[in-house]
Amino acid sequence: MKQLYAFCLFVLFCNGLQAQELTATQNFPSNVYPGKDFTVEITINKGSLTGFMKFAQELPEGYTATVIESKSGSFTYADNAAKVVWINPPSDASFTISYKVSVPANATGSVNLTGKVSYIQNNERKVFDLEKKYFVVGNNGVAVPVTESKPGGTPVAVTPAKTEEKAPVPVEKAPVEVKKESTPVVVPQTTTTTAKAPATAVATSTGKVYKVQIGAYSQKPKLEGVSNISTFVLDNGITKYFSGSFSNYDEAVQHKKLMLEKGFAGAFIVAFENGKIVK
Repeated sequence: MKQLYAFCLFVLFCNGLQAQELTATQNFPSNVYPGKDFTVEITINKGSLTGFMKFAQELPEGYTATVIESKSGSFTYADNAAKVVWINPPSDASFTISYKVSVPANATGSVNLTGKVSYIQNNERKVFDLEKKYFVVGNNGVAVPVTESKPGGTPVAVTPAKTEEKAPVPVEKAPVEVKKESTPVVVPQTTTTTAKAPATAVATSTGKVYKVQIGAYSQKPKLEGVSNISTFVLDNGITKYFSGSFSNYDEAVQHKKLMLEKGFAGAFIVAFENGKIVK
């Protein structure tokens, strides 16, 4: 009787192994740069699964991919798709493959990457879809605002021509009380000029502060639920909108995550020093 009971447990255990489902995750930088390379890593958790397996991921037109680590699989890149095929996958329950992506020199905007892993289980073909993730293509170290942001207004992707923005219209040199926590202040315009001045000038500060740029718009957007907003108007009439002002970079990182959750998919951190944008 004991032998029969042990045999039943063994059969149930084997069936449990066969019923195991495959999972996979992908990892790559959230910011990349035109004309540069970055690495995509795919971790596949296959458990005890064996047999045919294939990974596939599409890239935008103009991008190229070369293999770094395929774990004995056959890597190909054709028709804007990176693929790795295994007749017999690695014996490890979990393994990581990687490949290098070359970004075109004229690339801008936000790119979503998806992918899938096909495999055979109990003579049945199954597919696991990777969670969608995105990266933002930057320029000269500054990320380009995403044009598909959900909030209202007409977003426009702006590629900075210089690494340093022009300062707001000069104002009368009067003593200004500066607090340690830099917050945007409204500065009255004392000279007559035809140049467009920002509705809310970038805060004046003697130290470095970090703000989160949530977008650049040609028309005034609806920014419900966004606090501590400051703006900067470019020569072409486009207005950059910022949220928050932090002397601590980690606090700015947390605020960026909050802006991403609110739907500003291209939010990124910009450093200011003495009221000017720095690298």
